[in-house]
Amino acid sequence: MTLDEFCLEMESDRRDADGEAHRLKDPWIALERLRNLFGRFDETERTMADQVLTQWALSDDENLRFDAIAMIRDFRVMSAIPALRQLEIRLKSSAAPGARYELEKVSRLIEEFTTDGHFE
Repeated sequence: MTLDEFCLEMESDRRDADGEAHRLKDPWIALERLRNLFGRFDETERTMADQVLTQWALSDDENLRFDAIAMIRDFRVMSAIPALRQLEIRLKSSAAPGARYELEKVSRLIEEFTTDGHFE
């Protein structure tokens, strides 16, 4: 399976989970489903999933970024740090209502990842 095919599958899984979360009025269902899916990946799938989460972190869709950032944090996706830094720069100049709070979350995550000795 190519990265593009894998990305389409992950996007489809997320859309399905997000739809169920909306129907049940429980926003955490989508994230829990993604966590369960991510936890079942083999090494090759995990590598591709890390790349997909990195792409999602840079999305214009705030909800998609929220899920990506949560997954990056939970599964310690260190390869996402450059994308998180790009997002941090973008959020600093954003006028979106939630940008300040998202910036704080992203900055804390970058600091956590870089101060624990895993990434410089």
